[in-house]
Amino acid sequence: MFWLDKKQGPEPTPAIVHLFDVLRNLSWEMSEEDIKSTFSGFDKSTPTRLNKKTTLNRKENFEGQEIYTTFSFPNDREPKVNKVLIKLSRINKKDIDLLFSTVCKQYGQPDQNDSGFEGSVKWATEPGMLILENTAPEEYILTIKEEDIKAPEELN
Repeated sequence: MFWLDKKQGPEPTPAIVHLFDVLRNLSWEMSEEDIKSTFSGFDKSTPTRLNKKTTLNRKENFEGQEIYTTFSFPNDREPKVNKVLIKLSRINKKDIDLLFSTVCKQYGQPDQNDSGFEGSVKWATEPGMLILENTAPEEYILTIKEEDIKAPEELN
């Protein structure tokens, strides 16, 4: 789903390396067990179930930077991940610039923000949406959602 060219740009901090690992290894075909075996720290996660929706959560601290990762599964009948929310706290501008430039290199410039939330950008990716929001100073939320994306010519 995602790649990172490690040879260019500044050296990322451990929190950003972890985020890139999630982006690089995520597949919409993953089950709870696939998530637990693929991403470190999730092997001990206990699923939380609410209204037939399941989430796996993990909070990590990398050199003072915090990263909260939540994988969501829509229902018990189709237990495949369909959304990932990654909250980055105490993240410096250098890391966000690296994240932004790497995502732009992979998916192009972001689409116009139609959420009405200042500090939010999104990219249409295959097979979904990637949204980066600046929710507070040094705090960002990266959301990856599985969605059907129509090609621009199909929208007319």
